[in-house]
Amino acid sequence: MADPDPKSVRFEVKAETTASPEQVIEAAGTDFSPRRAEIWPNVRKSGLTVHDDGPNYVDATEYGTGPARLIWERSRYEWSEPGVVRATVTDSNALLPGTTFELRASPRDGGSTVEMILDRRFRPAGWGRVGYALNRFFGARGFAFMLRQALKGVEKRQRSREASPDPRPGSD
Repeated sequence: MADPDPKSVRFEVKAETTASPEQVIEAAGTDFSPRRAEIWPNVRKSGLTVHDDGPNYVDATEYGTGPARLIWERSRYEWSEPGVVRATVTDSNALLPGTTFELRASPRDGGSTVEMILDRRFRPAGWGRVGYALNRFFGARGFAFMLRQALKGVEKRQRSREASPDPRPGSD
């Protein structure tokens, strides 16, 4: 019998990067091309589907990787506030609708400080139990690792852009 009370966890993790807040938000927050899986180690390229998008939002489904490869979530990501991307789960096989994720990037000398806030509420049975167990096991350390890996990807992308600027006139 399923537990009638949904399990939940909250994680807040921070990291610093040499990338600017704008670079972080662009690469890690609002890019839903296949490059997203290059930035986020927990997103499977073949499991990324964009359903709808606009100037300040995207509606996308993402499948996990590794132990979470069968877990998916559909979320609406919004970025109308500078330096912030907020996502709200609309459907998932593990998370309850209304579960949230927030990515914040603020300037600091030589780059930015990036904060990731996750309020995760899990379905009381099936993949919800698996997702809850994985989140409890990997915890804040796991999300801190994912954030650091994502920021390394942002920095790598920025270095490659600086090494080979766009040769088209007016592209700077």
